[in-house]
Amino acid sequence: MDRAQRPLIDRIDLDRFALLLWVAVVLVCLAVFWTAIAVLDLRDNDDYLRIVQVRDLLAGQSWFDVTQYRINPEGGGGLMHWSRFIDMQIAGLILLLRLFLAPEAAERWALAIYPLLLILPLFLLLARVLAMLGDKRQAIGGMLVAATGVTFLHYFVPLRVDHHNWQLLLSVAMLWLALRPPSFGRGLVAALVIAAHVEISLEGLPYLAIFGALFALDWLRDLRAASRLAGFAAGLAVIPPIWSLIFRGWQSFVTLHCDAFAPSYAGGAAATGLVLFACMQVRGLTATWQRRLVALVLAGIAGAGVFAILGRPCLGGPFGELEPLVRHFWYERVMEGRPVWAQDPAIAALFFTPTVVGFGAAIWAWRRARGSEFADNWNRLLFVLLCSVPLSMIVFRTGATTHAYLVPAFGTMAAALWDWSRARESALARIGATMLVLTAIPAFDAQLAERAMLAALPDEMVALRKPSAADESCPTQPMLAALAREPATLIFAPLDLGPSILVRTRHSVIATGHHRNHRAMNQVITAFLSDPAQAKPIVEASHADILLLCTQLPESENLARVKPQGLAGRLIRGETVDWLAYDAKLSQGQLRVYRIRR
Repeated sequence: MDRAQRPLIDRIDLDRFALLLWVAVVLVCLAVFWTAIAVLDLRDNDDYLRIVQVRDLLAGQSWFDVTQYRINPEGGGGLMHWSRFIDMQIAGLILLLRLFLAPEAAERWALAIYPLLLILPLFLLLARVLAMLGDKRQAIGGMLVAATGVTFLHYFVPLRVDHHNWQLLLSVAMLWLALRPPSFGRGLVAALVIAAHVEISLEGLPYLAIFGALFALDWLRDLRAASRLAGFAAGLAVIPPIWSLIFRGWQSFVTLHCDAFAPSYAGGAAATGLVLFACMQVRGLTATWQRRLVALVLAGIAGAGVFAILGRPCLGGPFGELEPLVRHFWYERVMEGRPVWAQDPAIAALFFTPTVVGFGAAIWAWRRARGSEFADNWNRLLFVLLCSVPLSMIVFRTGATTHAYLVPAFGTMAAALWDWSRARESALARIGATMLVLTAIPAFDAQLAERAMLAALPDEMVALRKPSAADESCPTQPMLAALAREPATLIFAPLDLGPSILVRTRHSVIATGHHRNHRAMNQVITAFLSDPAQAKPIVEASHADILLLCTQLPESENLARVKPQGLAGRLIRGETVDWLAYDAKLSQGQLRVYRIRR
């Protein structure tokens, strides 16, 4: 059949369609975030601190040194665990834009554009995933769903320069590789992708386990899948050390940090890969699925043994060293790392409902695909979802990746509901049935669930959730303008204020909400909880000259609620503390600035 005679939907090129959707999403995002871009109003403290790290790199700080020297300067600086892999991209874009713009504008627009650029490879990967799971109609439906996927695209909006967008992108890349025909080269590429994922953040470790298990199950079931698993195993033995050497240097091999992929976790993965690759070269160990299972068990034992030897201090997890105060007042209040049941009910409903609807659609699509050319790939996707969905219930942040994995299920659901609606006899029935297609849009399900939850909550709980007019973000750029003109000094401030102070002023802070600096974090929390007389020696020992806080910041309010007579509680109520002098010129709105009297 001539191309012009084929149905319109069959003539649509998925890559071009992905490009058009990307352009549309970029234009919408720029329109929505235009004001925030103009004043560099970032959404998250990690985004602020990423800017500081990029600025330090551009200013000449060593590639292998990611210490933040304006955090806890008296203690030698705040140790960070973030990867230069992210920093180098943002820094490169800033340098490129400096060829055409003033330095400040170049930085601002680099931070705005950088996350948007990552949406295009995400859409292109999803287009390829969809093409391997259904026909063109289902793929088009899935791409439209992806373009409205606010529950995961929020990591890609302007100014979101932390690493979560790359984590999601690499997770989708792993799914794409898992659905492609197995080969040794694709196994190596999968090892490279997952090594980058885990080196960027240890939060990628579950996905290493998920896709490693999927490749192993494919090999158990079918010997023809051996090449991919062999490539993956060989890659795990070789690629992570090389990656760490490039981005972290030799120091990463001799320093044990339980929040990084070296040397304990990387050593365990390398041992697993080496033993498995060696076993796969012995023909007698690959003849039957039972023998292949023995090889997998031997590799697992080897990896666990190496981890037990090298990573004994890490058996308590990445945050095992946190003091009780830091764990309670900081770590347990980082809600994106908590389970679904710990979230605000309406927020939980917003993410949980699309997961339930999408997983139900995935099971239906999996059953529907039986006997088709797409059956094997639906088996693989369902396995990934059976692992990813429970993970997203335990760690709320991973729900975004799960929703990206559910795009094919929603696309298949949308195509089927559209066909069903078109088959209705009366026009009224067709219109009504067409409305059901909206349920295949995760954003629609999320909003519907959130509204239903809010309607079910008591009025007093709903009132507590609504921000008042005074609850503006603090500290804003205008609030810090006067302080920014002051000579550089050390500031004693709550953890959540630190990153924006570092970005908007030349000053240093005692601590931010970044756990390797947990002793200084403990110092800050202890001081704000203590009676002013007990807090005085703690603050003086820090050698800070200024103390500040935002009266309506959740962190400050929480400290005041727990200890009403503590330093934070008294300052929020406007009480006088004899060793603090209120500075009206530097204070503005809910930002209160005090000179520390010695």
